Formats: sequence, C-alpha cells, structure tokens
Amino acid sequence: MKIGLVRHFKVNHQFPDKIFLSKTEVIKWFVEYDKTENIQHKNVDLYEIDWKRCYLSTMIRAVNTANHIYSGEIVKITELQELDIIHCLPDRMKLPFILWGLIIRIKSYSSNNSTDKFRNEIIAFVDKIIANDKCDILIVSHWFVMRVIRQELIKRGFVGDNFKSNEYGTLYVYEGADK
Repeated sequence: MKIGLVRHFKVNHQFPDKIFLSKTEVIKWFVEYDKTENIQHKNVDLYEIDWKRCYLSTMIRAVNTANHIYSGEIVKITELQELDIIHCLPDRMKLPFILWGLIIRIKSYSSNNSTDKFRNEIIAFVDKIIANDKCDILIVSHWFVMRVIRQELIKRGFVGDNFKSNEYGTLYVYEGADK
C-alpha cells in the first residue's frame, strides 16, 4: 500500500499592509485567505502510480488542488482541514503579522484540548484508511496535517521521504509493508 501526501497549491493572498494587527484583524485575514480561490497551479508528478482514491481537506485550496492533479474519485474529509487554533490567540494585543504567525505555530505544537482533538482525529483517519483501503491512496491537505499523518505512518512501519514546510504541490510517497 502506498499513501501519497500533497500539500495544497500556494494561495495568492497578500499579507496585510498594516504593521500592527489585532486578533480580530488576524482572524479577518485568515477568513479571507481560506476563501481565496486564486492559487498557483502547477504540474505535479504523481510518479505514474495508479492512485485509486483521493482524500482531501474540505478547504477550497485543497479542493482546487485535488481537482487539478487528480481525475479519479475524491472524498472530502473534514478531519484533513487545517488546525483552527486562532481562537486560542491572546485578545488584547496588537502585533506584527509575522509574530501572530509565530504564536499560531507555537500554539499548534503545544498540547491543549484543540491540538489533542485534532491529532486524535487524524490518527483515527490514518488507522481507518490503513485498515479499510488496501489500495494506493492520495491525500491532499495542509502542511501541519501532513506532518501528523507522516508521523503516524512512520509509527506504523511506512517509509518515505521527509518534506519541508514551504513546498506546495509536491508529492511525497510513503509505502507500507504488505501484510
């Protein structure tokens, strides 16, 4: 069984012009980012693997990416959406956008109710596809989701390449031992 991971294509959404932003302004920016359909399409090498099914995040950037690179059956899965950690941001601060991004990254790696629930849902999804899908599966999602999936696949004996956080639209293949 092979599982392919692809991060959605890059979204063309300009960073805020303001230097200092409130939590409300950051949330507004992310809402607009999540609605943006303008993505940078590119050719993705699927390594001539006969992918039988494609699971993807329900977020528009993942849907548009999957529709561009895959012509077979696609299944939208809410568990593959990006982690929504913005509600955990501090309320009474104005910070540069890059610092908000750093806080979001730190909170994403921290163990709390939101991140634990998020990870558990992804782990359950990985267990389900390994148990039920004995064919080659393509997954189009988001970097943090892919990172969790990769960790879980490796725990289950799959082997494949590492990936970088800034690579959009690149396929990473993980192969499990046939049982």
